[in-house]
Amino acid sequence: MMQNVHLATEADEDDLYSGYNDYNPTFDTENLENDAAFQQAVRTSHGRRPPMTAKIPGTSASRHVATAFGSKATLTSSMGRPMTGAIQDGVARPMTAVHAAGYTKASMRGSLFDPLGQAKGPAPPLEMKNQDSPEEKIRQLEKKVNELVEESCIANSSGDLKLALEKAKEAGRKERVLVRQREQIATPESINLDLTYTVLFNLASQYAANEMYAEALNTYQVIVKNKMFSNGGRLKVNMGNIYLKQRNYSKAIKFYRMALDQIPSVHKEMRIKIMQNIGVAFIKTGQYIDAISSFEHTMSMSPNLKAGFNLVLCCFAVGDSEQMKKAFQKLIAVPLEVDYDDKYISPNVSLIKTNCIYMVNGEKGRETLNAWTIQYM
Repeated sequence: MMQNVHLATEADEDDLYSGYNDYNPTFDTENLENDAAFQQAVRTSHGRRPPMTAKIPGTSASRHVATAFGSKATLTSSMGRPMTGAIQDGVARPMTAVHAAGYTKASMRGSLFDPLGQAKGPAPPLEMKNQDSPEEKIRQLEKKVNELVEESCIANSSGDLKLALEKAKEAGRKERVLVRQREQIATPESINLDLTYTVLFNLASQYAANEMYAEALNTYQVIVKNKMFSNGGRLKVNMGNIYLKQRNYSKAIKFYRMALDQIPSVHKEMRIKIMQNIGVAFIKTGQYIDAISSFEHTMSMSPNLKAGFNLVLCCFAVGDSEQMKKAFQKLIAVPLEVDYDDKYISPNVSLIKTNCIYMVNGEKGRETLNAWTIQYM
């Protein structure tokens, strides 16, 4: 085995590190000053570096940086690129390296960055309205009319009916002046019909509250006859109520029926109340058969205690006991919408039911029924 072992000599140990100091002579920069070929390339245009891109100070120019000792060091960029955003020769360069859209040298020369426009100073004061213009006068007059109508309604709710009527009259006078002024400066179509309707309706209501029925009817007639007021026909109910107070029952029935033709079927509750008023007017005129028809229609559409009680009275008045029984059954079928506890039942309820039963079964209780009729109506 020892024959294959080779002992290294001292010369072989030196050869282990040979070649580490060998390098390519191309990378030898120590003798470039003595290299004739390199110096020739430097002196020719082939070896020159590109010229500076800007002649003005930029990022390639020297920048002074303060040190802790108070001196200033100079930093110089290796490239000749100018500094962006700098003001050079009084002209602000665009913030981008290419070209900023919308920026020109002329517009930016000597200006400051002011996106909110604070350098322009405060905004000019608002122009004052011309109080003498016709439009402004009409606007003020319309505002005054609305205030008078509101004051009239407040006075009526407070119980001062005389003051309410005076305010309503004054509102009517100013509204007529307003209409004339509008006709002078504009077309008739520009007239505020809602305001006219409000003024007339309030005036008629205040006349009726002060028991000036003739004036109230005349004012209502102005509204009803004007075709421009689409809902004016419903006010015939108010006219029928006035005729009922005047005991002019035939005209009251006429206007109630005219109001029914004007009111659509979707207003069920209002139509039921008008039918009850028609029935009451028929009772006042002694037309019990017609009154029975009105109350039966009411009980079939919307049963209530008043209509049922009046129906029983009308059947008793015509002496139809069989129909009176049916009317009484409809009356007691009306829900009271209260609990049937003793504390919610009035002592008069049992008395009314007892007398109604007596009337159904015979002549007993006729005087009591007549007293109820006078009191209920």
